[in-house]
Amino acid sequence: MPRRASSGINIAQILGIAAALIGFLVAAVLLIKLVANDFIGGSGDGGGGRSLAHAASLPIGSYIENSRSLGGNVYKFHGKVEETLKWTPDRGRLISVDATEGGAAALLPVLVPETFSSINIDRGAEFDFVVRVDRDGLLVAEDVSQG
Repeated sequence: MPRRASSGINIAQILGIAAALIGFLVAAVLLIKLVANDFIGGSGDGGGGRSLAHAASLPIGSYIENSRSLGGNVYKFHGKVEETLKWTPDRGRLISVDATEGGAAALLPVLVPETFSSINIDRGAEFDFVVRVDRDGLLVAEDVSQG
């Protein structure tokens, strides 16, 4: 007599599929949360170095000597806007800032993204900047506040 084929899925297969679906959902939620925090500039520790209280002072001398060596780091400094060098609607404004920090002073280029378009950045205005040094050595504003 021939054997009959089994009829249906057993409980172990159902539990395995359910565990896999739950795992995928948890991974998707964590990935979405991580990506969303990167886009809006947030982090789980309440600012993570993007506020003036948590950022280190910009070593202006080191930046002038080799800006790429500071790539990826976040710093703060105070400065006066000298002039707007370039503006593009998608990237923002590139401004020249007369920066002072720790007794050193220099003219520094700062890219202010379009997310700060509500701030009126006029020539001669003084601001406190929190900047991230990108891989090319350009200072990209993470926070701008009138000082």
